[in-house]
Amino acid sequence: MCSYPQTINGFFMITLAGTLACNQPSPPPGADESTGAVTTIDDDATSSADEDGDESDTGVEPDTGDESDTGAEPDTGAEPDTDSGGEGQGELELGDFEGVIYPLADGATWTYAKLTTQGQFLGDEIVTASEIEWDDEPAWMLSDNPNGDGEWTESVIIRDEELTARVHKEIQTMSATMSIVDYDPGFLRANDEWLDAEVGDEEEFLYERTETDGEGDNEETEPRGHVYTVMAVNEPVEVPAGTFDCVKVMRVRSAGGKVGEIVYFWYAEGVGKIREERPADTRVEELVSVQLPGGVNLP
Repeated sequence: MCSYPQTINGFFMITLAGTLACNQPSPPPGADESTGAVTTIDDDATSSADEDGDESDTGVEPDTGDESDTGAEPDTGAEPDTDSGGEGQGELELGDFEGVIYPLADGATWTYAKLTTQGQFLGDEIVTASEIEWDDEPAWMLSDNPNGDGEWTESVIIRDEELTARVHKEIQTMSATMSIVDYDPGFLRANDEWLDAEVGDEEEFLYERTETDGEGDNEETEPRGHVYTVMAVNEPVEVPAGTFDCVKVMRVRSAGGKVGEIVYFWYAEGVGKIREERPADTRVEELVSVQLPGGVNLP
């Protein structure tokens, strides 16, 4: 088993095993109140805005609407397009995003249905992308819709060759910024190399997370890390937006709070995240629609 630190495109990565590492086989492997004005927020709860998983992300407390919801499957207003993926996914016009697992474009929109693992519909999350500059480099701002408390997440996402990562996040309300988080060198969202990976390939990415309150005070910093393992390739996944051939990735917290917490992601080339499952939170997200300038429009 190979285990050695290296820096790739500014990201500190420890390659653990698999084809992405050294072609040697290897088995797959709190929110505490602070004394200041800011509350330390964990990075392993859900957020569709950039699929990062921060308990401060506003998607973690969705507006569930009617308490009497019977748990029926959500009515998205459209029948699943079974020709959008699976055998038919090769017919998709990926446009500018061939070979890209986490496409980003100015004006792009993704809509996700938020469900319990028992199928109860909790609400939709709508994520929009805007192209910006960050440290004089191209970047994208991802914003989600306000939750039941009137809060939303604004995240800065960068691409560095095959890697996509979150580097900054703010929790906003109509009246104030609630918290600010920076990630150095970045919290990995996705790696285009997963499209060519083999089952069992894995790697660890480490970063430093610094959080302040909305005024930039009461700073708290903590080392964080996650191990990403490819669990399946070309796995058909049916969601309201269609059926897609996906790469399934398991993310396990390896450093910081909640070590060992697991999140599963399913990604499709040229589309992005198709499905997300958080067993500890009994929560699931499924893609309902995507409008990607220069790429796909589904369903």
